[in-house]
Formats: sequence, structure tokens, C-alpha cells
Amino acid sequence: MKKLLLFITVLFFGISTINAQDDADYGFAKGDWVLGGSVTFGSSDTDGVETSDSTIAPGVHYFMSDSWALGVSIGLMNSDDGTSELSDTMVHFSARNYFMDLNERNKIYFSLGLGIDSGDSYADTATSLGAGFGINYFMTENIIIDFNLANILSYSKMGDNSSMSIGWEGTMNNRWASPTLGIIFKL
Repeated sequence: MKKLLLFITVLFFGISTINAQDDADYGFAKGDWVLGGSVTFGSSDTDGVETSDSTIAPGVHYFMSDSWALGVSIGLMNSDDGTSELSDTMVHFSARNYFMDLNERNKIYFSLGLGIDSGDSYADTATSLGAGFGINYFMTENIIIDFNLANILSYSKMGDNSSMSIGWEGTMNNRWASPTLGIIFKL
């Protein structure tokens, strides 16, 4: 009898948990805050020259409506090749429009970005504009996997030099002009 009572109790709580998960709210609403960013570390050895790079760029987005979010990211980059050390600062602003729900957990968005980079690696301040698409997959209500194809349209200018490209060329020049995969957290 005790085993039957234990089984019924476990079954009851198991079904309650399953039903509670079905009531989850996947998506965004006006007033939501989303935290994310990037942390990268790298090292290389080319012709006997060892180089190490690191970047930390936390970011935040605020939802102005259920589908529009504005964001900012501030990054610090450090590079050392044994003879010189370079340090750069990056400030990036972005806007996202979530325009399509593939299903309950997958949301597609269009993004626009403006980046301003300066520091030891740049002779002059670099400015970049970009547009792209991405998709979010909600693992839970608050933990989201973000895939972003950022350089569908890009323009960059540093001093008198500028460049523009349309369509993804398969190159990965920097975090803001390449496909990225990350985790973001909804507060």
C-alpha cells in the first residue's frame, strides 16, 4: 500500500510539473531586459611569433515593444605578440525587430547595428554600420540561444578609407561582421 501511495504521489507531482512547463511563456514583451555579450580568448603561433588575444564585450537590450529592442555593447580588446601590446575599446549600438515566430520557441529577427572602435589597433576611429538576420531558440523562458548572421549588409569607414559589402561573403573579420552563436538571458 505504501508503494502505491508513493507511486500516486510521484505521478501527481510529475504531471503537475509537465503541465507547468506547457504554460511557459516563450517570447518577449515590452519592458523586458536581455543580457548577453561575448568573451573570446585566442592564441596563435605564426613563424615563431606567439600572439594572444582576448575580448570581453557585455551587452544589454531593452524591449521598447513586444517586437522591437534597442541595445548597447561595450567591449575591451587586448592583443599581445611579445613585443607590443595593443588595447582597443568598442562601443556598439543595435536595434532588433522580431518579425516572425517559426514556432513557440523559435523567433526570427532583423538587426541593425552601429559600431565605433578606437584604440592602439586603429590609426583613426573606425565606424561601421551593419544589417543582418538572426534566430533565437528559447531553451527555457529565460535562457536563449542566439544565432546571428550579421554581415548581410555592411559599411565601414576609418579615416579616408571605406568599404561596403552586400551579401555574406563567408569571411569572419570581427564579431560584428560574422556569424555568431551565443547565449542570452532574459530578465
